Amino acid sequence: MTATANWVANGASLEDCHSNIFSLAELTGIKWRRYSFCSGGEYGPVISAPAQDDPVLRSFMHCVQANLLCVWRRKIKPDARELWIFWWGEEPDFSDVIHHELKVADEGLWECGLSYECRTLLFKAIHNLLERCLNDKGFVRIGKWFFKPHELEEKSLGSSEHLSCSFSFFLHGESNVCTSVEIVQHQPAYHITERHIRLAQTSSTPVQAVSEKACACINAIQSYCLARVHLWPFILKSGNML
Repeated sequence: MTATANWVANGASLEDCHSNIFSLAELTGIKWRRYSFCSGGEYGPVISAPAQDDPVLRSFMHCVQANLLCVWRRKIKPDARELWIFWWGEEPDFSDVIHHELKVADEGLWECGLSYECRTLLFKAIHNLLERCLNDKGFVRIGKWFFKPHELEEKSLGSSEHLSCSFSFFLHGESNVCTSVEIVQHQPAYHITERHIRLAQTSSTPVQAVSEKACACINAIQSYCLARVHLWPFILKSGNML
């Protein structure tokens, strides 16, 4: 029986079907490169250095701004980082994005094979890209879940409209990168503002005691951010945690 006959018999076609699995990229022709800190050999600079002065993190920030598919990670040895970059086709110009203290530690291409480690980091780089796109649309991330906080002025929505999503990646066949999207319901969530703190402080309920700790936490976060003001926009969009 032909596919057309099947459609007629079932009364449906692929246009009427829905799936939570999507094809994202074809690995054929992909190339990659790993950079490490030359002064630190294979292991990179110490992690205690200021983030804005770290060659790996600064290069990662520039790669993100240049819309390159990239990811950074800590090496097996503590206090070490390395930068991975992936691309297809012609090699991009890295002269303006890679810090002069970083050197090529390894590189490869699809024809030479893609190790499990390399595929895992590619999945993380794609996840970072998805996260940046969702952040630009007002989504936030808690753990593996992405959701859009509601504004105080918004009308109350039904429970079916409070949805979160997460992404899982896998390789279909030999070279097709796919993602599986999981959707779940969640409780309404809002950004904590000074208004919330003031309301909690004037309340006679046990929330008041919690609000004092919340104020202390917010003040500590603000101090931390101010100390890293040059890097903060990058941290919010990077998808990597320091």
